[in-house]
Amino acid sequence: MAAQELAETMIAHFQAPKGGFFDTSDDHETLISRPRDLQDNATPSGNAIAVTALLKLAGFTNDLRYVDIAHQALVQMQPMMSQYPLGFGQWLQALAYALSKPREIAIVGDPGSADTQALLNVVRSGYRPFQVAALKPPHGQRPGRAAVPLLLDRGLVDGHAAAYVCRAFACQVPVAAPEGLWAELES
Repeated sequence: MAAQELAETMIAHFQAPKGGFFDTSDDHETLISRPRDLQDNATPSGNAIAVTALLKLAGFTNDLRYVDIAHQALVQMQPMMSQYPLGFGQWLQALAYALSKPREIAIVGDPGSADTQALLNVVRSGYRPFQVAALKPPHGQRPGRAAVPLLLDRGLVDGHAAAYVCRAFACQVPVAAPEGLWAELES
C-alpha cells in the first residue's frame, strides 16, 4: 500500500528521537540544526499532519506501531496544546482522534452499482471525523495494488454489497442495507 510505504519512509528518515518529526530528512545536507516546526500557523504543521496521518493509517492497517509513534508525539506536545490551544489546532484534532474510538469501515461491492453507492452515501453523510473507510471490488483488489489490511477476508453478503463496521479491527456483523449501516454508525 503506497500510504504505508510513504509512512515508513517518513519514520525512517524524519522521526525525531524523542517524538515527532524533523522538517528535513536524515540524509539531507548537514545543517547546524535540523528544523522542527511544531506550531500550527496559517497551514498546519507538518508534524501535526504526520501524526494525524499515522493515526488514520493505523485504522487501515491495524499496525499499532503507528499509534505508538503518534502517541509519543502527542504526549510531547500536550503542555503546549493545553497552554496555547489556538496555536495548535491540527494537533488538537489529532489528539481528539487519538482519544476517540475511531471506526474502520470496509465496504465490499462493485463501485458502479447502486447498492454500493447507497452504502458509500451513508458513510459520506453527516459529520463523522473519527472514521476511516475503504472500498474493495467484490472479486479482490485491482491488479498491481497492494491489499489494504482492513479489506482482507471481507466479501459480499448474499451477493449484495456489504459494509463492515469495525473498531480496533473487531467488526460487527456485515450489513447490506443502507439503513442498517446508518444505524451502526449512529450508535
